[in-house]
Amino acid sequence: MLKNRFLFLITILCLGIFQGSLFFAEEISSDAAERFGKEVRKHWSTEIPLDESAMKQTGIRRLESKHLILYTDLAASKQVDELPKLFDQLIPLLCNYFELNPQNYETFKVEGFLINDFEKFKSGGAVRQVPNLRNGYALRCRIWVRNQDSEYYRRHLLLHEGVHAFMGYAFGFWGPPWYREGIAELLGTHRLENENLTHGYFPKSRNELSGWGRIDLVRDDFMKHHDKTINDVFELESEDYNENTAYGWSWAFAVFCENHPRYKAAFRQTAWKLNGTPADIAKRFLELLIEKIRSEQPEWNEQEIIEHLNNDWTDFITNLDYDYDFERTRIDYKPNTQPLLTSETQFQIQADKGWQHSGVRLERGKTYCFTASGRFQLAEKPKIWYSEPNGITLRYYRGIPIGTLLATLIPDREERFSAKEGTLGIGFSAPQKIGLGKVLTAEVSGELFFRINDFPAELSDNTGNITVKITAP
Repeated sequence: MLKNRFLFLITILCLGIFQGSLFFAEEISSDAAERFGKEVRKHWSTEIPLDESAMKQTGIRRLESKHLILYTDLAASKQVDELPKLFDQLIPLLCNYFELNPQNYETFKVEGFLINDFEKFKSGGAVRQVPNLRNGYALRCRIWVRNQDSEYYRRHLLLHEGVHAFMGYAFGFWGPPWYREGIAELLGTHRLENENLTHGYFPKSRNELSGWGRIDLVRDDFMKHHDKTINDVFELESEDYNENTAYGWSWAFAVFCENHPRYKAAFRQTAWKLNGTPADIAKRFLELLIEKIRSEQPEWNEQEIIEHLNNDWTDFITNLDYDYDFERTRIDYKPNTQPLLTSETQFQIQADKGWQHSGVRLERGKTYCFTASGRFQLAEKPKIWYSEPNGITLRYYRGIPIGTLLATLIPDREERFSAKEGTLGIGFSAPQKIGLGKVLTAEVSGELFFRINDFPAELSDNTGNITVKITAP
């Protein structure tokens, strides 16, 4: 039921978090976060010293840079021996991301263990804190990483655990699983070109980040109807991360927030106050998000903001793919949507955009006639492909010819609790084919959206538009 997609977040509103809540009574800033982190560090346990001579006897090497001491039993190689210098590049990037003064982290240093043969590390006390290490783990300023067959994924795990260590040091807390793993996945996903590190990288193809596979994990879950609402992501628990699928969903939510201008600031600033229960952090994120959006678009109330957040997330996970075009797929909502008051109305739908808000509201039980016309470009290489609203049957996206005009209704708030999820033409995950024309009776009352069917990574070479007419007999 669509009810499940909205109930949790709307319940938060009903709890009165916007009426002088505790969270906004406290300062939320990078400076305050650093002061809090410094106080927490005063109570850290003293690390048990390592017996480096015993480690050396088992063939463990020590590599050191400004911010990382790395112990490993892997043979010397360029890929392994340059890992500490790569780690050094991460720290100023994290300072910039979290708006922290890099001078405060000049002496920040992590002890890392890159492990091929776990038994070797038992000598010297290197793994006494992680007897059941699966892939990676962080504790205060120590991180452990199992060696991987993929050179990329080995680096990814090292950077992922490095993000944990940095955040623990800077802020005193990592936050709940959905946040700490999501942001570590986001910032650990990287590109290395000419030895220069780019973090927060979104892959352009499946083969680009060997061993990573987060997009495929989320897509597989979606195709099996195991997709997660935002509430589902918030409720992920530590044991869920025994499977990589949970990392995939946390990454997906983080990259969604990071690449959407309405949600980016709130997601980043959540790091500035991570103490509290998982429910506290979810509330805090939503408070920050709503405060930011209301300052820019005061015509939206809290419930509308939450509804847009849910709709945007549903569209994102429905179409998630490599080289996803965040800019062109962004949904721009029109205020004051009105019923179709005249017998006919028309508007333009652009070929190079995702879902486009018509500004029209259809009413349950009423019948509407849609007609569409126009010729537009869908591709320019290896040659230009032109299409009309019925689409091109030489290529399909989500089982529908590319270029096909699609429509969907987002139900009014009072109808969401009765609308059946998956009903054709209701919600962004179940669009209705319009093509050149169709007569439809509205299953629910709601706002009307249109788009041209195409891959989310292939919108940039589209040009032109479709003229859509709607008549209400």
